[in-house]
Amino acid sequence: MKKHSYFLFAIGLLAITSSCNRNEDPVISEEDEQETEVLRDISTDQAVVNTLYDDLGSQVDGSTYNAEEGDSVWNLCAELTIDTLGDPFPLQVTLDFGTEGCTGRDGKVRKGKLVYNMTGPYREVGSVLTTTPDEYYVNDWNLLGTRIVENLGANGSSQLQYAIEIKNGTAIDPEGEAIKWQSTRTRTWIEGQETGFFTIENGSFLGWDGITDDVYEVTGSGLGVTREGYTFDVEIDSPLRIQLDCQYITRGIVTIVPENYGERTLDYGDGTCDDVAVLQTPLGVREIKLGWGQ
Repeated sequence: MKKHSYFLFAIGLLAITSSCNRNEDPVISEEDEQETEVLRDISTDQAVVNTLYDDLGSQVDGSTYNAEEGDSVWNLCAELTIDTLGDPFPLQVTLDFGTEGCTGRDGKVRKGKLVYNMTGPYREVGSVLTTTPDEYYVNDWNLLGTRIVENLGANGSSQLQYAIEIKNGTAIDPEGEAIKWQSTRTRTWIEGQETGFFTIENGSFLGWDGITDDVYEVTGSGLGVTREGYTFDVEIDSPLRIQLDCQYITRGIVTIVPENYGERTLDYGDGTCDDVAVLQTPLGVREIKLGWGQ
């Protein structure tokens, strides 16, 4: 009887111990926490630098309508200086946002200059647009480098496509920390191609509304170094959706390959305009914020 009682007691103790273990939180190692932190930093910085250079591009690409029409003001802030280097192209255009900071229609504060050369009209196949920032800031982020855009013509769906390259990109945050970035991508103009700043509707120009209805899909790759010094590669798996009426990427999936770690994915969501993306990590799914101040 004693042996039987001891046996039942041991079984009961084992059951209690197993139950307790199942209810405990999983043990997270220091290495796992470190990897998660690295991935979070990389995901945030690559998303922020994407947004910053896409925004730079929207200022340049949108203002080409003004440059071609000889208009002298862009986005409530920038004064355009247009130098005709040819007959009528190439053009050299300077977008001057001033030195004090000016709040545009989209709520962002910009200062400094964007200088770009156009070999031909923006919508003309083969035209090339090369931009160099000059002491240019947006929301106190300083952008450096060169942006080169080439018009590739229309795809099978009659949507214009552009090859976009960022060379020697550097985005410096308000605290002086820098993100290094370069990329080679293809951008497809999927919505808003029929309208522009000077499109007439109901007897008047659409103005800014003719620009902010633009939507693009972006594919390609890039590589960079975060503010913390982490090196990474990025490949777009599902096209990124860029809407000019939203300051964030609203849809798309990218694969991120951090140095010394395996590849991970970042999902920008279902098209909602917000600063949230979902990162897949070894510890599961993590939601991260992609705000400009990160």
